[in-house]
Amino acid sequence: MVVSPRVFTIPASAPFLPTLIRALMDGRLVEGFRPARDPMSLADATLFLPTRRACRLARDAFLDAIAGDAAILPRIVAIGDIDEDDLVFAEAASGAVAETALALPPALDGFERRMLLARLVLAWAGQIAAQQAGGTPLVVHSPAAALALAGDLCRLIDDMTIRQVPWERLDGLVPDALDPYWQLTLAFLKIARTAWPAILAERGAVEQVTRRDLMIAAEAARLAHGEDGPVIAAGSTASMPATARLLAAIARLAHGAVVLPGLDRDLDAPSWELIAGTRDGNGRHVEAPAVGHPQFAMQGFLDSLGLARDDVAVLGEAGARERLLSEAMRPAAATERWADRRDDAARHGALANVTMIEAANAEEEALAIAIALRETLESETGSAALVTPDRALARRVTAALSRWNVAVDDTGGDRLAETPAGVFARLVAEAALEGLAPAPLLAVLKHPHCTIADADAVAALERAVLRGPRPRPGSAGLAHALATLRGTRETLHRADPRLGLARAELDAAAALVQRLGAALAPLESLEGGPWSFADLAAKHLAAIAALSEDAAGRSVALTGPDGTALLAAFDEIVARPRAEDLVLRPADYAELLAIAIGDRVVRRPGAPGTRICVFGPLEARLARHDRVVLGGLVETVWPPDTRNDPWLSRPMRLDLGLDLPERRVGLSAHDFAQLMGAPEVILTRAAKLGG
Repeated sequence: MVVSPRVFTIPASAPFLPTLIRALMDGRLVEGFRPARDPMSLADATLFLPTRRACRLARDAFLDAIAGDAAILPRIVAIGDIDEDDLVFAEAASGAVAETALALPPALDGFERRMLLARLVLAWAGQIAAQQAGGTPLVVHSPAAALALAGDLCRLIDDMTIRQVPWERLDGLVPDALDPYWQLTLAFLKIARTAWPAILAERGAVEQVTRRDLMIAAEAARLAHGEDGPVIAAGSTASMPATARLLAAIARLAHGAVVLPGLDRDLDAPSWELIAGTRDGNGRHVEAPAVGHPQFAMQGFLDSLGLARDDVAVLGEAGARERLLSEAMRPAAATERWADRRDDAARHGALANVTMIEAANAEEEALAIAIALRETLESETGSAALVTPDRALARRVTAALSRWNVAVDDTGGDRLAETPAGVFARLVAEAALEGLAPAPLLAVLKHPHCTIADADAVAALERAVLRGPRPRPGSAGLAHALATLRGTRETLHRADPRLGLARAELDAAAALVQRLGAALAPLESLEGGPWSFADLAAKHLAAIAALSEDAAGRSVALTGPDGTALLAAFDEIVARPRAEDLVLRPADYAELLAIAIGDRVVRRPGAPGTRICVFGPLEARLARHDRVVLGGLVETVWPPDTRNDPWLSRPMRLDLGLDLPERRVGLSAHDFAQLMGAPEVILTRAAKLGG
């Protein structure tokens, strides 16, 4: 029996999860399933949501909805929509899907994958450098550059896998029509498409994206042929093909339903059609698709189901703000219609409870946000959230609130390299490998994680030998400079500030240099090399541990969430087989390490029960607060700057059928539009950043 797809939408102005759960409980989502009459029947249902955080919020919303009645909650699964790292499909899988997961080869670890590809890239860059007679190299031949390019290559491989673009399409690109650089990258990709599958086969592994897509396909097949209870997928924009296929299978189930977030039903039909672009009689695009439009993914999903917007049922009431946002984000090719719709967009309370703050600088913006968040605590039940992709702004706001002893649940993650532990690790490497130059050395000694010196000893060392002519390199050079000062004090000019140093202060400085030399011995003993990345990392870790050891014998730099993440990163680097490792000079180590840990994110422990939260746009999905502050609304921050692919140019990506960089802008715009549905919204931006 052919079942007409059941698709719903919840407007941005309606609280998504409470509205979804009310519709499920009342029997409006799945015909014949009304758990309001029998809460225990909820156990028969399955609910797919885009992220793990959304799953946690849904469990709380279910508990609120059943109001103390006995019930077994439905199976709630995160399928992941944007961030594949948030996909925990296998953790909640059962039956046939679990069997599929066990039968599939393991996914290659992300860091190992980058390192293996970096070796290929480095060999390719070496060949190009050997062929070039001189001048600026087209490709930098260094381990750090190779690892950075390997990260971009990983993203390209994932893109081609997600969009199901076969590597053979590279043969259709014409090298002679391309710039010399793109001819080189195209030649490398044609080599890599043969070498990389062979490396995967040798390890008995598959791409993480491939494994995920196969598991989602197995779940879609199981649902299509199984006799499960009600199945609902909600909150996903169907932006990835595998996710879209799963949602399509659920929509076609007799007991299934798909609930889209914030489908635009106000945009006029001709403008709606422009989102997909227009084609001529030969199927070629006359007007390019508006990939940066927030409705692009959902329009494509409805088209794949053969549904029009009028076929989508609405759960909850839409407000005037949705109409305003629809107009503000209409496709560029249809903006001439603004003149005809001026009255509709600006009236009827669309901007009621919306405030705009333009601060002079980032510090002022953070203070204004902190005050706005703090104000909500004046009511007994009010809640507020800051949503921003700018982690520097989030840290400033959290620091301001902490001065007022206001608890904050900050779920946005910081890059490991920007945490105190990550900064300390970078400073240690730079100081040791630059011969203990005064600036990086003082940065290490004055860092809170450094435990080998007190402030007085550091000040004495700075006054004695770190001002004026630079000492010889290394701790031996510092010791020599101190000994020279002791022997020549009588000859110093009477205005020389070093005459004010007491013997005890010089002794303290000498003792500090001795401890510093012992702690940095693993790195100071290095010769020219070359060394494996793993060996250098092991010596670096030993230096970090020695410099930060407290009285109890613990290394404070390796404790806490950021220290634990740093230690895990070092363990992963050190554990690599030396035969497969990158080989480098010590001078290149600090840059390579920064790139190696650059993609790692450290998240703080949650603080449940707090009424003020700080989110990134992804974490804020489906969350609901009385007041929402959207911060950092400047170009290159929100929306984010587009990232160009170093392996394929824009025309090359378009010819292959891959997403253009503007696709991320569209996803960001959809997040913004959804967040604008909060009861009260404050928009903030700084007039000047970084200047």
